[in-house]
Amino acid sequence: MSFRYRPRVPQRDTLQSLRRYTRLTLLASMPVVVLTPLLGSVANGAPWDRLLVLVVGATVMLVVHWRRASRAIKAPTEVAPWRPSALSLVFAVGLMFFAYVYADPGNAVWAFVPAVALAELQYGRSPGRAWQLTTLLAVAIAALVAGVTALLPSLPDDPLATALITVFVLMVMPFAEVVVLWQWRLSVELDQARRDAAELGATRERLRFAEDLHDILGHALEVVSLKSELATRLAPVDPERAHAEMAEVQRLARGALKDVRALARGRRPTTLETELTGARTLLSSAGIDCVVDGEVGSGQHEELLGRVLREAVTNLLRHADTRHCWITVRPAALTVVNDGVLDKRPGDGTGLIGLRRRVTEAGGRLTSGPGERPGTFSVAAVLP
Repeated sequence: MSFRYRPRVPQRDTLQSLRRYTRLTLLASMPVVVLTPLLGSVANGAPWDRLLVLVVGATVMLVVHWRRASRAIKAPTEVAPWRPSALSLVFAVGLMFFAYVYADPGNAVWAFVPAVALAELQYGRSPGRAWQLTTLLAVAIAALVAGVTALLPSLPDDPLATALITVFVLMVMPFAEVVVLWQWRLSVELDQARRDAAELGATRERLRFAEDLHDILGHALEVVSLKSELATRLAPVDPERAHAEMAEVQRLARGALKDVRALARGRRPTTLETELTGARTLLSSAGIDCVVDGEVGSGQHEELLGRVLREAVTNLLRHADTRHCWITVRPAALTVVNDGVLDKRPGDGTGLIGLRRRVTEAGGRLTSGPGERPGTFSVAAVLP
């Protein structure tokens, strides 16, 4: 058995093919639908003066419906206004009764003309209410046809049979046309949803990258600033210590550059153990007493808790005159408490806001605010 490779058809080409199919199905079938009763009247020998009225009326209906159907194909989600379609229906019903009573008595096929006007009433509307209205109008028109047939002895048709034929035509023809338009509308909405999903995915990826970049550079620059300030103060009294601090600044800068490059390549892991070791070293060099309670496990949320720890340490260095820091590590939970809270502490920055969103998406909860001890600030993350 041999297989032949068939290249995949792009989504846009498929949509354009369906659009051409919809136009061909609707616009090419309209002349057949509207002109069929007219040809029947010609074959039945209708008088030429009355036949001329039917030709003009059928042509007007064909042109008007052609334009409205073309507009519906171009904008399938646009709701057609009621008034023009209602006027077309009144004109079509009048033309049908003129043909049925005067021009070609008993020719119930002229129900095709108001059928296309009934289809216009459903363009862009919800199926439920549109079909309720169509059914009500179809039954009302069929009742009028049956009443006229019963009252006029010149019409030999059976009123009940004529009414059933009229209802059938008035229901089937709009259904066939509207189903094709609904198929096209659904395809357009699905294509728009696909593009929206792709755009949303790209936006979320850019947001994730921006948050990761904020975490890396915000933390690194805060540490560089702190150690540079410390080296400046130590230079007059302890040049060797100042030189060591500047060497550490250089190492941190290179590490931050490496992290940014790894982030751009998508290969930068974040672990709670690594962040905890870095936090201890950083806080110790800043003269802050750090107490860690608990041990790092190997849970599935270790990376997210590491991000929370890094952001909390960065914020306490930036916004507080901290002397003591207490870090509590529990399975799927982390709490960072620091003292030295300033009187005018700013609200949550972009770092905590982004972390709160990530923790919430993971099914957890991130809280930040004054701690239980007076003059302290707490950041706590709890994950399932």
